[in-house]
Amino acid sequence: MSQSFFLTWALQTGKLTVFLSLILIGWPLLVGWLTAHLARRVQRTLVTNFSEHAQYWVGGLGVIIHELGHLLLALVFMHHISSLNLLNLSGNRDGSLGSVASSYNPRNWYQAVGNFFIGLAPMFSGIFVLGWLVKVLCHPNWSPIQAPAFINQAHPVTDYASFAWQTCLTWLSETAQAVLASAGWQQVVLILLIGMISTTTFSLSSADLTSSLQGAKTYLVLVMILSLIIMGIAIIRPQLTNQLDQLVLRSAAGWLVLLILISLCLVISWLEITLVAVLLKILQLK
Repeated sequence: MSQSFFLTWALQTGKLTVFLSLILIGWPLLVGWLTAHLARRVQRTLVTNFSEHAQYWVGGLGVIIHELGHLLLALVFMHHISSLNLLNLSGNRDGSLGSVASSYNPRNWYQAVGNFFIGLAPMFSGIFVLGWLVKVLCHPNWSPIQAPAFINQAHPVTDYASFAWQTCLTWLSETAQAVLASAGWQQVVLILLIGMISTTTFSLSSADLTSSLQGAKTYLVLVMILSLIIMGIAIIRPQLTNQLDQLVLRSAAGWLVLLILISLCLVISWLEITLVAVLLKILQLK
């Protein structure tokens, strides 16, 4: 093989590493930061209009789902759980509503990269529970999305964004149709539960985001190795690269859908809190 071939291969591998780092690391961290920012505003609205204790009687279920997300992924990545408090009714000095304390072996790459996902875990657990509620109450029929194969071809970034956006619109449209077609009581129950759960579930703490950043360092090394493997496969078995393309593109689309769904849930929660606060003030004036 010529020197030009290795140079071209190295450049393509470098581009792929940057692309995968943005999709698999940078994009999830951005989604996590935006989610935390929006969720804190909703939680602040709840406390301002009612009280600190409102976080328990309105968002208690959300706190439990939040902590269960941390717990389950900590177990998946084989972290040692030292303490668990799904709902801290007695109150902590640091103001936490619940907590999961765990430790890991920093020399174990599997446990180290687990920090990345454990920190973002409440987003997964929250959307899983809310998605399950939508499925049980409204019975949507979500269509599988086939991604085009163009990671290793000369396509602009807009093509990736277009695919992710179309995937997002399709799933959201199918969800909306199912909700609108369901009975009135199902819609009311679903909206109330979405508001209550979203109030606290998606509120990622600074410690959560710091944990994800720590895991991102090891994750980046794995992404670099993955890029080398993908480019190697592209040479040895080009037909397998399509499956890898599908996986990466679905991951990008999935994070976009996650961000939009969480944002919608938080908007619903904020509207419910604000509406109840306004109604209570009106009743007090009367």
